[in-house]
Amino acid sequence: MNSRILSYLTIFLVLVSCRNYIEREQTNYEYHDIQISDTVELEPLIAVTNEEYLQYGSNVAFVNIQGDTIIPFGNFAYFGTDTLNFFANVLLHPNDSTYGRWVGIDRNENILFDLVNFDNGPDYFKDGLTRVQRNGKMGYANERGEVVIPCQYAFARWFENGIAEVTFEAKQYRDLDEHMRVESDSWFEIDKQGNPIKTP
Repeated sequence: MNSRILSYLTIFLVLVSCRNYIEREQTNYEYHDIQISDTVELEPLIAVTNEEYLQYGSNVAFVNIQGDTIIPFGNFAYFGTDTLNFFANVLLHPNDSTYGRWVGIDRNENILFDLVNFDNGPDYFKDGLTRVQRNGKMGYANERGEVVIPCQYAFARWFENGIAEVTFEAKQYRDLDEHMRVESDSWFEIDKQGNPIKTP
C-alpha cells in the first residue's frame, strides 16, 4: 500500500515539475476608448462577406440598413459578430493568407481591446461583462464596448453574482489535455466597479 502511494506521489511530482510555463506576450499596442457619445443607440451595422458563406475567417465588411458600406472589406475577417451595435469581434486580416489578433472594434474601425480566447472563440459575457486584454493585461468591458474595469490584472476570472477573482501575478501552462491552466498564490475578489472585496 505504501509503495503504491509513493508511486502516485512520484508520478505527480514528475508531472508538476515538467510544467512548461507560458510567457504572456507584452505588447505596446494603442487602443481607443469608446466615448459616451458612441454608446448612444445608432442604427445597427450588418456583417456581409464577398465569399460564398459568412463564416469564421471569411472577409467581412459592415453595411448599414440602406446597404451603404461603413466598414469596408480589406482589414477584418468574421469572428462571430453578425450585427454591430456598439462594437464587433473581428480578426485582423492584413492580407489574403494570414490572420492577426482577435480584437473588438467600434464602427470607426478603432481597436478597443484584444479578445480573450475561451473555447476557441471570444470570451462570453457573464453578469453583463466580458474579459478583455490590453497589452497582455486583463480587465472587463461591458456590452457597449466600454472598458469599465481597467486592464491591469495578470489574469481575471468571470464575474458570477457580481464578484470575480483576479490576480496581479499568475503563471499559465498547458495541462496534459492541452487545456490552458492558471496558477497564482495571490487571488482576490473584486466587485463590478473593480473594488477589492474585503473578506471577514
